[in-house]
Amino acid sequence: MSEDLFRLHHTENGHQGQEDADMRRIDASLRLPTIILFSNAIHWLVVAALLSVVLSVKLVFPGFLGGIGFLSYGRLAPTTRDLMLYGWATQASLAAGIWLMTRLCRRPLGGILLNTLIICATVLWNLAVLLGSLAILAGYSTGVEWLEYPNWASAMLFLSFLLIGIWALLLFDRRASGHPEVAQWYLVAGFCSFPWVYGTANLLLTWRPIQASAQGPIQSWFCGALLTLWLLTVSVAALYALLPRILGSRLHRRDLATLGFWMFLLLGSWSGMDRLIGGPVPAWMTSAGVVSGILFVIPVTIIAINLTGILRRGPNRNGFRPVYRFLTMGLFSLLALGVLEAISSIPCISGTLNLTGFSEAKYQLCILGAVSFPLFGVLYEALPGLIGRDCWCKALTNRHYWLAVAGLWLLFGLMILEGFFTGLALIDPTVTFLNITSYSYPFHLLECVAQLVLLAATVTLGINLTVALAGDYLFPKR
Repeated sequence: MSEDLFRLHHTENGHQGQEDADMRRIDASLRLPTIILFSNAIHWLVVAALLSVVLSVKLVFPGFLGGIGFLSYGRLAPTTRDLMLYGWATQASLAAGIWLMTRLCRRPLGGILLNTLIICATVLWNLAVLLGSLAILAGYSTGVEWLEYPNWASAMLFLSFLLIGIWALLLFDRRASGHPEVAQWYLVAGFCSFPWVYGTANLLLTWRPIQASAQGPIQSWFCGALLTLWLLTVSVAALYALLPRILGSRLHRRDLATLGFWMFLLLGSWSGMDRLIGGPVPAWMTSAGVVSGILFVIPVTIIAINLTGILRRGPNRNGFRPVYRFLTMGLFSLLALGVLEAISSIPCISGTLNLTGFSEAKYQLCILGAVSFPLFGVLYEALPGLIGRDCWCKALTNRHYWLAVAGLWLLFGLMILEGFFTGLALIDPTVTFLNITSYSYPFHLLECVAQLVLLAATVTLGINLTVALAGDYLFPKR
């Protein structure tokens, strides 16, 4: 199945058998590390989805689990956010990035020693996530948004990423073809960006904190750069790598791809600075954030032009393939995110909606839509080739897709509406804060339903993965 997507250029000359052997050899070289990374990522995704349901219930019924100190909202919220970022999104991006890089470079990952090293780094990563999350629940958080893990846990994450990510860069250096593809540009940029972004932010904010007046801009930069320069780059690479091969077509207007890539990196690194509008920071910082946020729609539009052009030419039969549907929904979410980023960067709109559910809606659209759906697509495409058989349950796959789509857009729509009404009430001096909270109550109540739908989607994915990996043992053939 997945072998058909990465044919070598010489297959048309009668080398089909050699190509199949090469693909099987590549899959065998990264089978265990990739499956372990994806399996652990989905495990943390289920835990994060369960905690998100608890958080949404606490917004409606503040006394829910009120007698348990470590389950207070102030401790659950950063734990859930970090599990989504580091337990699910980053770990799944590592798995997807390694699999895509080996396929695009047409080189095996390495021998037993390298596999063991990557597996040890994966164990170290998950141990850091587990112990760091328990430390936050116990009250030992650093208090820095998205960097709440204690210093020893963040150092473990940094080290384990280096042990895994460096091999992706070495694969690119030893690639079989001389001219890299567009997807490889984004993969290299992502694997180079995470150590820089995560290491710099930890060094200046938690390991050796600088003066307080400079911490706000650095933290805002980190939040925007982590999403854009790391998570979104891997997701965009998955779109560029898989969609053309699934549809059997070349990129539409490939000449624009270079411009889109460099604008994506340049503007994405400043995308978080619009959070500082109205804050006690130099005006040029907020101006840079506003300009980059508005212009970020340009590289997103170029990506859409490159990929939607081949969607129109693709055969209709691909519209029912699970991988195709997950990738196209990820592309649509990315386009919606670019438009939303441009709108929210306008100062008059940001001043009204910045401290409401509107900001959370943008974050959820990024993580659950633009990042997660392409990663799901890579998982559904990669696993059959890794284990050597068609392993997915079609009914569970369809159920996972529709539950994830319904949960994402229901949650996103509710947060947008809640942010709009709350923002208008905040700028009205005649409305009391108690009334403002009453306006948001029905939205929070419906958000519980959306979170339950997302939990059902993640549990369905977990069951589907379990059946796929252990199908021969759970359902032996007679």
